[in-house]
Amino acid sequence: MPEPTPEGDLIELRLPCQARYIAVARLAVSGIAARIGLTLDDVEDLKVAVSEACTNVIDHAFGSCAPDQCMTLRCWAREGELRVEVIDAGCGFEATEPPADRPDSPQPRGLGLFLIRELMDEVQVFSSAGAGTTVRMVKRAGEEQEPQ
Repeated sequence: MPEPTPEGDLIELRLPCQARYIAVARLAVSGIAARIGLTLDDVEDLKVAVSEACTNVIDHAFGSCAPDQCMTLRCWAREGELRVEVIDAGCGFEATEPPADRPDSPQPRGLGLFLIRELMDEVQVFSSAGAGTTVRMVKRAGEEQEPQ
């Protein structure tokens, strides 16, 4: 996975892979976003996207042992832009991108990645079997999302 070299302040949290800590991730991201000039709509989009990414870690990264594991929330903040990574060291998957979650998908899958892609300005997913997954997202102030 290529390492990002974004400008801005680095903020990092390590959270247990438990649903009750998703609220902590949401609060952290919303507080950071509000301080760097993102709009209320941008903040709401970020909160949903981060919630979905964290939920995916809890539901898929570690199987039944998730409560004993941690995920990392890493943010780079600069005026008008927030870059967020949700990182796990779980089972990962062998593909350059996970299957696209779509509302019309024939498989009964969640809509997490679909929502993340719709709400954020940029989204990248890096994963490999046995080496975990990183969901990298960018939100810019007041910018309209284009289909990815």
